[in-house]
Amino acid sequence: MKKTTPLLLTFILILLSVSVVNAQANESIWLTADASSYKKQETVIVRVNAASSTPVQGFTFQIRYDPKCLKPLNAVSPIAGMNGLQLPQTEGLVDASFASTTPQSASGVLSEVSFQALGGCNTELYLESAALAIRNESGFAAPLEGIALVQRNVALQIDNAVGSAQEPALAGGGGDSLSLEPTESAARQGPDWAAAFAVVLLFSVVMVVLVVIIITYRRSLRST
Repeated sequence: MKKTTPLLLTFILILLSVSVVNAQANESIWLTADASSYKKQETVIVRVNAASSTPVQGFTFQIRYDPKCLKPLNAVSPIAGMNGLQLPQTEGLVDASFASTTPQSASGVLSEVSFQALGGCNTELYLESAALAIRNESGFAAPLEGIALVQRNVALQIDNAVGSAQEPALAGGGGDSLSLEPTESAARQGPDWAAAFAVVLLFSVVMVVLVVIIITYRRSLRST
């Protein structure tokens, strides 16, 4: 029996390793934060993360928050080529979309979202919705299927003691930051793919037209 014990332990470890690999292989989006405790006026930075083997040309997410405890500041993407698309913001719901003219890796941090702590309270952030976008065979933006939303809640404790105000997150490789301050416009019912990726598609069409013009011009030169 003593001889078989190490073998059983080894077998169990192998099974656990396989389970971990399979879990990591699943395509998903989740929310994380650097800390769970903050002071008043400090900057709370949360990250929207993704694990996907499919290159994407954009993503969108909505994070619900308590406006009595947190004030949204901005959202940035560290992914090179991902540009933010400014959308109407409603109090209590962060709404952000980013798009790229070329496919980009979506494995790691998609976006960093900054909030300012307003006062002493126990609260949480909730990932209301999130999606990765690709270009389908017809050339239109479409959500990538099979993406699971995991770890959607982030619990936060905010102390009444005043802390040091900090600068919000800055883009580490992507485009400019998105302002998340609430506007007077009404909230969107869901991700507006047409609005989010119209800029990308328009840019692509312009590039195709330019290529056609260049090719036609070169052919005319050869014929003469």
